[in-house]
Amino acid sequence: MVSIPYLDKADLGPLADAAASWKALPAKYDALQSEFEQRVINHLKGHWEGDAAEAAFVTMGKARTEYENAATEAERIAKLLLDAHGDFTASQKQLHALLDEARNDHYKVYDDGRVEDVDPRQDSPTASASPGLAEERKKKLDSLVSRLTRVLELATAADEAASSALERDANGDSQSFNTSVYTTLDSVEADQAAALMNKKGRLSDAEITKLNLLLSANKNDPEFSRDFAVKTGGENMLSKYNELMSPPAGTTLSKEQLAQLKELKANLGTTIGTATTSDDGGKPNKDITDFQNDLLKAGQRDFNANPTESPYGLSGYQLTSSLMSEGKWDKDFLQDYGDALITAEKNGANAGQNPDAYWGYPRTLGTTNIGALDPMTGFMDALGHNPDASTEFLTSGATIDGEKVDHLDYLLKDRHWPEGPGYTGDSGNPSGYNNLGHALESATSGRSFDDDGAPVKHTAERAALMNHVVDTIGGDPSLASGSPRDALRDSLGNMTAEYMADVQAAMGNEQGTIKSFGAEADLDPGRLQPFLATVGRDPDAYVAITEASQANTAIWMQQVAEKNPSDFATAMENVAHPGGVVAGILSDARDQAIFEEHSASDKDFNDAVALGDKWAGRGLGMAVGAATSTAAPIVGTIAGWAVEDIQAMVVDQVQQDTVDEAKHEASERYAEGREGVRSSSAESLRQAVAHSGLQMSEDDINVYAESAARASEDGYAAGTTWNSSTSGR
Repeated sequence: MVSIPYLDKADLGPLADAAASWKALPAKYDALQSEFEQRVINHLKGHWEGDAAEAAFVTMGKARTEYENAATEAERIAKLLLDAHGDFTASQKQLHALLDEARNDHYKVYDDGRVEDVDPRQDSPTASASPGLAEERKKKLDSLVSRLTRVLELATAADEAASSALERDANGDSQSFNTSVYTTLDSVEADQAAALMNKKGRLSDAEITKLNLLLSANKNDPEFSRDFAVKTGGENMLSKYNELMSPPAGTTLSKEQLAQLKELKANLGTTIGTATTSDDGGKPNKDITDFQNDLLKAGQRDFNANPTESPYGLSGYQLTSSLMSEGKWDKDFLQDYGDALITAEKNGANAGQNPDAYWGYPRTLGTTNIGALDPMTGFMDALGHNPDASTEFLTSGATIDGEKVDHLDYLLKDRHWPEGPGYTGDSGNPSGYNNLGHALESATSGRSFDDDGAPVKHTAERAALMNHVVDTIGGDPSLASGSPRDALRDSLGNMTAEYMADVQAAMGNEQGTIKSFGAEADLDPGRLQPFLATVGRDPDAYVAITEASQANTAIWMQQVAEKNPSDFATAMENVAHPGGVVAGILSDARDQAIFEEHSASDKDFNDAVALGDKWAGRGLGMAVGAATSTAAPIVGTIAGWAVEDIQAMVVDQVQQDTVDEAKHEASERYAEGREGVRSSSAESLRQAVAHSGLQMSEDDINVYAESAARASEDGYAAGTTWNSSTSGR
């Protein structure tokens, strides 16, 4: 791999000069050709006849063609050198920026790529007083290492591709110029990668390293990805992938070899996904359409990684889904693939009720244990990373053998999901319902399920899907209750937090202050309550919903303070009460999880609080976005103060002492929860007034704070009573 010192100090001027010189050659060859025709060919015509003349004119005609070919080849070499110079220059600039960033942040970068934290604060007595410092510094270090590695990979791939292209026999058979010389590094690298995938027999470690380098450097490049996919072919792609992931019996892989194969899975999946989208926004590309059809057709066959051995390899669906869990894939292809997958299941294994047998033995993951036997899990994660596709798929259906099949109903109600890491490919989450949750998060939010970026305004389709999910699970809580279905709850909690404005509005929005973030979900309170009661039993869901609810309440109070209505107290009470109802339902659900369902403990809930606080900030972002789109802008400082203060309030409210069940009477739990929601509402009001610019006496603020606290307390009482009555307690 290209070293840091080499790329850092490389003088790219001579390469630019060479590219410029080659770029000037075609015009010179054209001039020579023109001069040759005028001074030689045209001068002799009409003055020379006979056999010798005819032979000479044939030879001179070939010479004229050679001038044309020389000009063409010079032009292509110029393009290749310019392409190489552009790639090297971009990599060098990125490296310089990263080295500057490292120095400014007190990290030392060694010539071999190692990065060391040399921040003097690490050794200071005050470092121990900042427990988040070490974690923050480690994240920055890991990020630097990752980005440095990426830059070096790109430079190395470009360097090797340029070398390969320039070392190629540019003069063909030495009889004439070669008019098919490479003109871009993409084409060189695509050929190199395809050649490795098309090679007969298992790749060596060095070849896998080379393939990883090529794919990693170009996996998001549409032109490279398309050329690579087309030159490899869908069926051959799956066959080679199956072979690599299923080494012969008795093969022992080192940790390094296994890590390389896992990296290859990610790089290959992302590259193929990019290939399927390479004609998006332009004219359909027949080669890519044929490649996608090849993948669909290959799903129906089994691939034998080692023909002389048993058990055999995996099916095309299992292999494609394994790759599909990575990257961005074409929306239309995902629709076709999902329909084909459901069709295969319904036609193959008791109408989807026995996927264990259908996808299991004699198929095997092999010794690498990479991938998943249940291809639906990989497909769900593909939808989880492709929001437009997930929204379309989960709001549509298919006709299979004359029967109309609703996609979501099949996945949520009808299908039996095989359990275990072998079926999901995830030892930490061995339930396919976890993957289904990823798809639902993506479909309702408009973001990849693991994307912590800016929120996306809810469309009518996504809001309607959220409404449908709440109605479905609220009408039949067993769909998200008990193992393995309870693995859905954390995703359902994120979705609830995503639609917190709609949740609170359903609980009460008399003055219309609470605004949806985009299209309204129009949630039914009668279905919403049992939905919240079920989802809130999961610690992660509980924290996400609680944080988002408090964040929304704080913003609506800020909105009221900005407007300063004549009946200030009533307006504040109207926005405090819905949050109290949500808190009451969740508090009772938490107690049910701990003391009745025994699915979680106080410690589980406290750990969830300690590990994540993203929904306070994200909830603020969506609430501010909704408020500013319908009313006067909220002061620009709100996000800053609110995130810090609300997160602190959330931790205080949701954290409980871990004690024996006998020592925690229901009355004590209720009192703690009530006091938590009272104090958070009162504090949110104080912050809203303080940051609105209103001039109020401390006595008036206390009166309003108590009024809001009572409203949220009333909501809390209503929520706990509501939840207890519907759960039969």
